[in-house]
Amino acid sequence: MRTIVLATAVAMAATSAFAETVTKTQTPVMGPIISGEVSLDFAETANDKIGGTMNLDLGVDMGGLATVDLDFEATDGNAITLDTWAVGTTVAGVGVAVGDDLGVMPGAEGEQTLAAPAMAEAVQVTVGDAVVAVGLTDWTADITDISNIQGAYTLNIASLDVTAAADYNLDSENTVLGAGVSGLDLGLASLGGALTYDVDAETFGYEGVATNGGLTAYLNGDDTDMLQNIGGEYEVNVNGATFTAGANYNIDTEDFAPTASIGFAF
Repeated sequence: MRTIVLATAVAMAATSAFAETVTKTQTPVMGPIISGEVSLDFAETANDKIGGTMNLDLGVDMGGLATVDLDFEATDGNAITLDTWAVGTTVAGVGVAVGDDLGVMPGAEGEQTLAAPAMAEAVQVTVGDAVVAVGLTDWTADITDISNIQGAYTLNIASLDVTAAADYNLDSENTVLGAGVSGLDLGLASLGGALTYDVDAETFGYEGVATNGGLTAYLNGDDTDMLQNIGGEYEVNVNGATFTAGANYNIDTEDFAPTASIGFAF
């Protein structure tokens, strides 16, 4: 396995060098694009009160044969930190990237019942509709120490995007299977969702999502309780300000958790 990772690192270095040569001779490098959003977020606190926070999100993106994606965030009174990052390149239809947000398991909206295998920093390789991500346990200490491997393949069937995925953990030797679908247009709403199955635990979780304009609604559950959460949010843009209001209702605990935010993008 160490040989595989070392070979991947060598391939990345060779690809990056090739991309640099091609960029200098054929493709101009796109300058960095900086974007961001300031938002006031409100949610229920532990005392059944409503509390607010001020959040700042900054994105730095650079495209071309070489790509850079840096996402920073900060809250009121705290220093700005690098939240997620990815750097990579694409040559001859093969994309190679390194970053800490490169997992390929399908997700949904609420995600309270879906299995979510953790993946920290990873090396991701994309060829067409197939993508493989190799997770690194601690890349600052040993880039050959692999934690898990994820793979996914997406098919476009009519107007539907159907994704099959799997995660294999090398330490626990457990496998999590996943599937996702989106783009089912019923006129009044577009439907989608995700399903995961944990092989060792022999449990599955699901979530269905419906969208219509700025409205998104979901429901989810698992094999022991088919209906656990119902929730959603509505988003509207008014003169450059984005207003979002939503809530999640846990049917078992009868807990109602509302949220709201006002965001200003730049």
